[in-house]
Amino acid sequence: MSDAPKSDLRLLIEALREDAGGYFRDLARYIKEAPTDPWSRQRSADLYWRQVSEESLQTARGLAQRVVRYSAQVAEAMRSAPLVDSEDLADLRHATKTMRASIQLRQYRFHDIEVLNDEDRVLGVRPATQSDDEPIPPLEADVVFYDNASTILRILNFVDASADLSPPGASAPATIVDSPRYRPGTAFVMMWMDPAHPELTDICDAVKDTFHRFGVNAVRADDIEHDGQITQRVLNELRTSEFLFADLTGARPNVYYEVGFAHALGRRVLLYRKSGTGLHFDLAGYNCPEYTNLRDLKEKLTRRLESMTNRRAESGDGDA
Repeated sequence: MSDAPKSDLRLLIEALREDAGGYFRDLARYIKEAPTDPWSRQRSADLYWRQVSEESLQTARGLAQRVVRYSAQVAEAMRSAPLVDSEDLADLRHATKTMRASIQLRQYRFHDIEVLNDEDRVLGVRPATQSDDEPIPPLEADVVFYDNASTILRILNFVDASADLSPPGASAPATIVDSPRYRPGTAFVMMWMDPAHPELTDICDAVKDTFHRFGVNAVRADDIEHDGQITQRVLNELRTSEFLFADLTGARPNVYYEVGFAHALGRRVLLYRKSGTGLHFDLAGYNCPEYTNLRDLKEKLTRRLESMTNRRAESGDGDA
């Protein structure tokens, strides 16, 4: 075994893994196991979560915040590590989402893009999907959390090894406090994207139009031109955009992950949701106004931007 000292980040993640184990073992003492029938497990994502005590909820919030904060720091360190690549970043992203879901006693699953074909004829493409709507009991969640925290620690092995490749006197890898300056007049929109729901495009257009009235160019992930992995470009937008906007409608795991990453960077996110949309526990304490329609959304966002920028919105084309 190596005698090399452990990095502070590695120690933090190991401590997180240990604390999470105690949390799951505590839950297992009083949470009742559900029937093993697969259909019954799929009926409610909160099958086990709704049994969690108020005291354990507080612990869960703290663990979830640490997961995202430490993962953001690992992602920053990876930027200057030549031994890691986009696949490692994807592993980090999936491990982070899986760990957060397991804290809520849910199983996160991701299915990559699949090309459908019949011998040599392409029939179509099934888009990538992700979900966290399958409940898992505490001891099973403990194993899932432990394994994925171990995945992040293995990534850190390559980050630490990359430091040995740097020439003497070279600067250390970037840390979370080294975020670049914001780009004035820019905004990044985080929201559910699904071609089967064309109303989402109307919401996005309403948000972009509102920002435009303040001289701000807002983009969504699918607007970004990129040569590399789209996820890295998204993370760069989160680091450098002047404004960050998130619509939590649909409670999509990727949107929650991006908001958590932004919070770990110390960024403020403008949160909104369609009327009737619930909030997951880790964002329940944040200001997240509801909107009833596009006009309501544009009016509320306009008032908020006027307060933040101390400017009046330019005249627009009218509300939807």
